[in-house]
Amino acid sequence: MYSSEVQLRDGANRRATPRGAAAFDTRFRMPAASSRSPCRIIDISSSGARLRLYQQLPPETSIRLSLPGKGLVDAHIVWADGREAGCRFDRPLDDATVTVLRASATERGAA
Repeated sequence: MYSSEVQLRDGANRRATPRGAAAFDTRFRMPAASSRSPCRIIDISSSGARLRLYQQLPPETSIRLSLPGKGLVDAHIVWADGREAGCRFDRPLDDATVTVLRASATERGAA
């Protein structure tokens, strides 16, 4: 039997908006770079996303993430753990865009 305890900071979730499954491949680049690197979006909300990366990016790294139907979105890495990282969008996405991205992932069997 396993047991674990989860403690939330100040009794609240750290995320401002809940994330939902997305699971699609895309690309990102750092603002000063011209080449793009592949990544996979694991989940997404209007304020950020969890990414699976093929390189390590430290927290506070600025990126431009390519989102289907939205184009390039400015974001920055807020946490990183190996090849996964969480990013916060510099400007929140509108709810319609998030709904379309999640629905697209559900159609591909991600959720």
